[in-house]
Amino acid sequence: MKASYRAIAMGAAIAAVMVAYPALAADADWGSSVNEGVSSLTKVIVGVAGGIIGLCIVIYGIIGAVKQRIEFDKIWIYFVSGLLVTVGPLAIVWLIELMQKSS
Repeated sequence: MKASYRAIAMGAAIAAVMVAYPALAADADWGSSVNEGVSSLTKVIVGVAGGIIGLCIVIYGIIGAVKQRIEFDKIWIYFVSGLLVTVGPLAIVWLIELMQKSS
């Protein structure tokens, strides 16, 4: 019998809640350590990925100049991926701070 992706995801979510529940119920200061870890990870991810995406845009600009053809679809994809790399980790930090304020 094959397990569906929905059942696997639901099982993982329930397991995560059950693991995190004692820390949440004990009024532990779980938010500060998680926030510090996510903040440092965010800075590293945004720095590295932003640099790589910026380098890709520069390289694509050079290739486009040599070929005398620039496809704006690819530039749009690079721009959106750079936006997601920057906004995504910041949204995680915002969500953790929001959870801290609610508890």
